[in-house]
Amino acid sequence: MLIVKDIHKSYRSEVVLKGVQFTVEPGEILGICGANGTGKTTLLSLIASIMMPDSGSISLMGIPVSEKRKYRELIGYVPQTIALSPRLTVRQNLIFWAALTGCSSKETPDVVAWAASLAKADSFMDKRVGHCSGGMARRVNLAAGLVVRPRLLLLDEPTAGIDAENRDSILDSIQALKQSNCMVLMVNHYHDELERICDRIITLRRGIIAEEGAYVL
Repeated sequence: MLIVKDIHKSYRSEVVLKGVQFTVEPGEILGICGANGTGKTTLLSLIASIMMPDSGSISLMGIPVSEKRKYRELIGYVPQTIALSPRLTVRQNLIFWAALTGCSSKETPDVVAWAASLAKADSFMDKRVGHCSGGMARRVNLAAGLVVRPRLLLLDEPTAGIDAENRDSILDSIQALKQSNCMVLMVNHYHDELERICDRIITLRRGIIAEEGAYVL
């Protein structure tokens, strides 16, 4: 379980998060929405252990976020920017990210194949990322976040700027993670996408959870 409890975060005099708290169960997809500047990306960065909260606590499977090495072994993070080398092929990028997460050379081929298949990127593995369409690159970006075989996957606008076909493909891939009991947190401006795949949606407003809803899928 992911437990986020009474999180506060400020940048100098600007208060960004004011007592945010929620839990996520294995196999659950939680959507996070809200206007720009409401703290969505900050919250995701805190849960990703990129930043530390001013106060409050975050733990995953009983491991506190302060124990970064153990904690990070459990998470996959897919940023809004494409975190790939355009000069390398899809396969080479995924092998690089697998190595970076500590995957052994023996395990890497199977892990890369699994991640690429789930993200529906396995049909263009030897294509350079720089020659991929925007939607294809988004699918590879998702695969890069999956090579750790995460217990928690964090997604920041995973469908931004792509066509409907690639968007549907990515959403289907995310929903398929429920079968492996992976927890998913997805920040997204598109409320219809959140309603389509999320079990719950929380809305941030002025640094607090202003609204929470459950959806029957």
